Amino acid sequence: MNIEKLLGSPRSTLVEKVIQENRRDRTILFSRDVFSREPKPGQFAMVWIPGVDEVPMSVSYCGEDFAGLTVRPVGPATEALAALKRGDLIGIRGPFGNGFVATAQVPLIVGGGIGMAPLRLLVHEFANMGVESDVVIAARKSDELLFAEELQSLARSGVRVHVATDDGSMGVKGLATDVVQELLTAHHFDMIYTCGPEKMMVSLWRLAMNKGIDIAASLERYMKCGCGLCGSCALDPTGDLVCIQGPVFTGEQLSRIKEFGVYSRDSTGVRIPL
Repeated sequence: MNIEKLLGSPRSTLVEKVIQENRRDRTILFSRDVFSREPKPGQFAMVWIPGVDEVPMSVSYCGEDFAGLTVRPVGPATEALAALKRGDLIGIRGPFGNGFVATAQVPLIVGGGIGMAPLRLLVHEFANMGVESDVVIAARKSDELLFAEELQSLARSGVRVHVATDDGSMGVKGLATDVVQELLTAHHFDMIYTCGPEKMMVSLWRLAMNKGIDIAASLERYMKCGCGLCGSCALDPTGDLVCIQGPVFTGEQLSRIKEFGVYSRDSTGVRIPL
């Protein structure tokens, strides 16, 4: 096995622009040509921050000239990534993994917090296809909502945005699942797409199973290589790799993943309760 070929080398590129999306989240834009192929909604890249680390990040932007990653600083690597400025150097490998497939005729898209990042491209794909969609965007408070204003501007393309905040500072006071339950009562959907806190996604998976609706959920796990070599993102008990079989899993796959909504693992493999 040619390990170097399997892993691939990061392709160096310069940060072209940084967008402050809300109080916490920033989008790093760079040349789209750095990708080996066009990223699909839900796929991720391995991002090298010189002198810091390499981390997996969902692709949130992909235009004619630029691609981008939206980051929320929660640790040393993401803090360093969020602190980058125009002209700074980064390295990109990817895109990797199985993403979202825009086959639904009546999609319900649900993002919690930074979980909206991999869903942004999916919303745009449905809009470009002429398929109407309902999009639930949830956060703890209004200044942490991600892409809400941008996606609301797509109303003429059939995008209906529903907002929920924990503190009621915008939209419904409550959780994403509260809004979803109301929508499922009032409307028929043939697919739920989701990314966000795993407890939220477990609740959505149960709602979907009870309603007989398909669901696709994007999972996050500790990941070193991004291409199935290290096995650090293996799921119990199936052995599915988040970087290969995922990060997006179907409802049927989720039903076999016993750690879903229960625990994840740190860099040493120790279980961390969710």
